[in-house]
Amino acid sequence: MPKKQLAHTFYKLIVALLTVSALWFVPGKSEALTVSELDFTNGSIVLKNGSTTVLSSNFTKNGQLVMGQYQPLPNIISPLPLGPYTFSLFTSGPNPVPTSRTSGSTITADLTALGAKFTGPLIPVGGLTLNIGGNAMGIFNAVTHAFTGLTWTHSLAGVSGLPWGNPANLSLQFTLNGTAQLAAVPLPGAALLFVSGLSGLAMIRKRLSS
Repeated sequence: MPKKQLAHTFYKLIVALLTVSALWFVPGKSEALTVSELDFTNGSIVLKNGSTTVLSSNFTKNGQLVMGQYQPLPNIISPLPLGPYTFSLFTSGPNPVPTSRTSGSTITADLTALGAKFTGPLIPVGGLTLNIGGNAMGIFNAVTHAFTGLTWTHSLAGVSGLPWGNPANLSLQFTLNGTAQLAAVPLPGAALLFVSGLSGLAMIRKRLSS
C-alpha cells in the first residue's frame, strides 16, 4: 500500500476512534449532577396542626442556599412572613452542611441544617431559635436548570414556647422555586483523549496536505 494511502487510512481510523471517545463523555440527560447553589425567587410556608392548616404564606423574595457550607443570619434571605410571625433563616450544625443533586427531572437536597429565628406574638422575648430543615425533593428542568416544588416537611414535636397547642401535632411545610447553579464537572479520561487526539489529527492533516 502506498505511503500516502496508508496515511489516509490511518487518518480515518483516528477520526473514528475520536468520534467514539466523544460519545463516552457527552453527558446524558439523566446523569446525576451536583448542585453548588440554590437560587430561589419565591415559595411558600405552611404551618399545620395535624392535617389542619393553621397559617400559610407565599413569598416572592430572592434568596440563596449555598451548598457545602453554613450560612449565618441574614445571608440566606431577608425575614420571611407567616401571618404575624417572621422566620429569619440560617444554616448551622450539628446537622451536615447542605448538599443537593439532580438526576434527570428530579432534584433533591439535604437541608437538615436549616434553622430559623422565629419572632412574633406570644413568642418568648428575643425570639425562638429552632431547626426547620429536612430532606427536600422537587422537579428539575435540565435545559433551563429551573427547579419547582422543592418541598420538605419538618415536625415541631418537642419544641417548647410555641403558641399553637401541643407541638407533637405541629409541622412546617416549605416549598421553594428558583434556579440551581450546577458545579463544574471535571473532564473524564475519554475527554482528555479526545482533546489530545484532535491535536494529533491536526498534525496529520498538515503532513498529508504538504
